[in-house]
Amino acid sequence: MALPGGANPIERDNAIRRILEGLQSNTTVKAIVVLPAVSDDLYLINRDKPKLGLRATNLADAIKKLTNATEVRVTFQPPFLLLHRDEDFLTPQLTIKDAGAIERLKGESRLPRVLFCDAHWQQLRTLLNKKLRPSILPWSKSDDAWHFARHNLAGWNLTDWELLTAVSLTGKTRIIIEKRRVIFQRRKP
Repeated sequence: MALPGGANPIERDNAIRRILEGLQSNTTVKAIVVLPAVSDDLYLINRDKPKLGLRATNLADAIKKLTNATEVRVTFQPPFLLLHRDEDFLTPQLTIKDAGAIERLKGESRLPRVLFCDAHWQQLRTLLNKKLRPSILPWSKSDDAWHFARHNLAGWNLTDWELLTAVSLTGKTRIIIEKRRVIFQRRKP
């Protein structure tokens, strides 16, 4: 998969965007999900360190060079390629109150292409609530959403269930599945 941005070097401030934009529709990796510690590392913790200056022309090479130059790690957890650090949670935290709702979500795919780079909950919730069947909570301006991590993910042909799972992982949230609504909450350790 060709990497957008041509010969421009990959740096801490553009690595996530370039990698997410590089994902193309394929049968193996349906989504790249960047977990919260990665964006914290690149944007906050190590932002004052020397530039990375990584050169890559394709997505696989960019990810390999990023993992070699930083504490970012990669794990393939079908259908997701997770970019993470050791302190990130690699599995979703779920409370299922209606198993039928999950089956419905697994059978639908309402957003064939998603790209969220440093997306705030307000932006994300608006789209999800508009496109998916269950109501998505908490409300955009709710105090309950203040501490959600920014969302970084790209995906193609995800089921609604896969999309909600990816959102949960990248936002460091847990999911409660009810009959007609999906509730995101700050993840408990």
